[in-house]
Amino acid sequence: MRTLYLTLSLLTIFAYRAYTQDTIYLENYVGDLKKVIVTIESNSYNFLFDTGGGETFISPEIAKSLGKTIYGNSAGFRMSGEMIKYRKTDSVSFNVYRTTIFHSTIGILDIMSLLPKGFSKLDGVLSLKSFHDKILTLDLANNRIILETTSSYGKLIKNKIALQSRFANGPDGNEMIIFLGIHKQKHLYWFLFDSGNIGELLLSRHTAYEWGLESDTVSQWKQLGPLNINIGVKQFTSEAASKDIIYDGSLNFAILSKSTFIINFSQKQVWID
Repeated sequence: MRTLYLTLSLLTIFAYRAYTQDTIYLENYVGDLKKVIVTIESNSYNFLFDTGGGETFISPEIAKSLGKTIYGNSAGFRMSGEMIKYRKTDSVSFNVYRTTIFHSTIGILDIMSLLPKGFSKLDGVLSLKSFHDKILTLDLANNRIILETTSSYGKLIKNKIALQSRFANGPDGNEMIIFLGIHKQKHLYWFLFDSGNIGELLLSRHTAYEWGLESDTVSQWKQLGPLNINIGVKQFTSEAASKDIIYDGSLNFAILSKSTFIINFSQKQVWID
């Protein structure tokens, strides 16, 4: 009987750990960019948190310290259209606060090679791909990501608004990025969900022209001033600019930090508070 009790107790503890909520706290990096502390084999590293980055990356130095084989060839695209080539490795787990995240594959990239000189060292990038099987609440105003349970999620979405969204996997099916649909001019425009965009709300040249904000589609960059957009039934205001980008547009930190977003990756749903 005692053995049965201990077994049931251990199962209860395991279930509690597997299904309880956890909060991941973000820290300030540069401007509105956020970073998070990641632990790999008892070593702590600084990772950039970026919802617009399709892949989670570790540095070549971390891969070497883990004795990992680096192989293959992959590519992603920045919103400018610039191709970023990278390699990958298999089977990497790391802890973010109390949560262990396993990656069957993970990208290898020196993120510092893409950042301006003088920025403090980062060891990797934590992207939405790491949460591909989870439910989370993104609360950028309070520097936190809350990992939800099925139960807490059901309670959260009551009286919330489901947004039109797309979950994209990149050119080789290995990424995870989100686009939100913005209704304008009787059409639906798809904007990248990008916390790493710490500048203006960005519109492509064609989007700006079709919205009556540009006189042509040739200009490379134009300040558009304050612009109102609706996400669901909520209105947001941000400084905006038009730019030659490969998407209809890109949401920015200024907008994403003005509300909380609940993301259910398995059901491919985004809700706004």
